[in-house]
Amino acid sequence: VAAGPVARRHAAALACFGRSPPLPPPHAPVEDRRQPFVSSPPSPSSSSTAAPEASRQSDGISKVLVTKERLEALLNAEIVHFARALKPHPITLQQILSQHDPEVLRNFLLEELPIRWARRLHLIESMPKWKAIPHMRVIRSLYTDAFRRMRMVPHADAENFRVTLQTIQRRNSSMVMHVVRGTRAMKDQLGLSDDEVDEFLDDFLMARIGTDILSSQYLAITRPGGATSVIDPQCDPVRVVQTAATDAIRLCKYHYGYAPKVDVVDVGQVKFPFITEYLNYILFELFKNSLRAVTERFDEAACEQHPVRAVVCGDEATVVIRISDHGGGIPLENLHKVWSYLYTTAKPRARHRDDEEEDDSDEDVAPMAGFGCGLPLSRNYASYVGGRLDINTMPHQGTDAYLYLNRLGDSVEVVDVEPKATLPSRGFLPRMR
Repeated sequence: VAAGPVARRHAAALACFGRSPPLPPPHAPVEDRRQPFVSSPPSPSSSSTAAPEASRQSDGISKVLVTKERLEALLNAEIVHFARALKPHPITLQQILSQHDPEVLRNFLLEELPIRWARRLHLIESMPKWKAIPHMRVIRSLYTDAFRRMRMVPHADAENFRVTLQTIQRRNSSMVMHVVRGTRAMKDQLGLSDDEVDEFLDDFLMARIGTDILSSQYLAITRPGGATSVIDPQCDPVRVVQTAATDAIRLCKYHYGYAPKVDVVDVGQVKFPFITEYLNYILFELFKNSLRAVTERFDEAACEQHPVRAVVCGDEATVVIRISDHGGGIPLENLHKVWSYLYTTAKPRARHRDDEEEDDSDEDVAPMAGFGCGLPLSRNYASYVGGRLDINTMPHQGTDAYLYLNRLGDSVEVVDVEPKATLPSRGFLPRMR
């Protein structure tokens, strides 16, 4: 049985992760998802003034000309099909790290990214009255545009694919802000419970991590003179701890005028494959919380006696980072709230009369707290790679944050939450050799 073009391309794309997936059985027709608007020439008896116009190409394929409205309808139908009938393929950091062939990875992404974006759109549309919230409409528009752009990229056009991927990443750079604010607006206007909001944001933002990593990996390996991977195979957690601590101290001094010092203790070398950008985000958030707690509890002189302490250690399978402070701890009745996107302990700060002159320069300076998604998003980053983030507290004393990370890079990513209905899979991701 001859395999269709999509089956062959998908097999080649997945072969880089291990053995090739089986071809469809003889009774199962192969659906060519990469050319949704191609058909055989119409017979004279079926011609109609309302039918799309077909033109014969030199390669023997007839390309059908359709109106813009019909094209939109077909793409919207594809979104529904991709969201409800196809599964994403979860992978590991080691598998992503092993990809150095742009063509093979591009073939995989042409299949994978539209599935993940379609399922994200399905998640948005599952929220009640989402159309009434401007931020939610923006999110849907951005992902619909991403799906449309990717589906219209010619399969063999590598430069077009790369430019399209860059455009999508740039347009979606404010996605977290839109989805957090949009969901909060839904809570205020529609009376959603805190649990409903947190569950939606966890599912949405966790799913977004995977598409970002896959896209960034392709851009990294095709960038001349740049890094060969978005994943650092020898990520040094001690160095990342020191960098994050320095940045957090600088920010704390900007907002408060002073900051406690940070002591870093390295218990052995524990380098491991990880995404430095994500590790830096987690640690920066943890240091911000600790520095702010200590600074708001003690004056400048007393802060010198209460440094924040970071310990880095691990064994053959796990890297552990602990960050401890004497910032007074978290009330036990509020401890569970730190994982909510709706909770913040930030106190409103008084404005000085001369602040008006600094408004323009302050716009690009990160706040010490207040957005409410630092800890839950950090936990998502850790969970994505099979790790976890725990917070322990001693009331009126301080807080300890424990970050556990998989050192082997073999944890399978957590992809989009499964819909209630069981979905047939287009293929599978084979085991690594």
